[in-house]
Amino acid sequence: MSEDRPLIIGLGNLLMGDDGVGIHTVNELRKRDLSESVDMIDGGTAGIGLVDILSSYRTVIVIDAIMDRGDSLSGIKLFSPDDLLFREEDGDYSIHDMELTSVLRLMKALAIEMPDIKIIGIPATTIVPGVGLSEECGRFVHEAVDLVMAMINLIKIDYRDIVKDSSD
Repeated sequence: MSEDRPLIIGLGNLLMGDDGVGIHTVNELRKRDLSESVDMIDGGTAGIGLVDILSSYRTVIVIDAIMDRGDSLSGIKLFSPDDLLFREEDGDYSIHDMELTSVLRLMKALAIEMPDIKIIGIPATTIVPGVGLSEECGRFVHEAVDLVMAMINLIKIDYRDIVKDSSD
């Protein structure tokens, strides 16, 4: 893993309504001045192509649509790769979790070092052909942006602490 900058990757399909919420969120994040702090990509429905992308970073935040309202009051759910890999039943995770789960399993099977991955799931209500988000799903985008910004600030603080400790 060579990148010290975290990666933010939005998953989804912009042509399938709320399924594109991960990409819409990344597009909102691009309006902030983050180019010096993080890398951001539209992962679309990248599938197996995610292996190379994920393996080149130390820290990755994945943003994607989920099928339920989550455990929090807001409906946004934060979970880890283990939540996908070790769940015992089909759940409410990412609409793309089969792709993401397959990528994570492949990385483990090939002994590819896995970055620290946090997955932000945003509730989707309308997954049908069409461009744009439903009103209900769209309300979560700004909240997800705020969550990502807070996570970026924590990553920066942790990184500064590591650098500071190693120079002592």
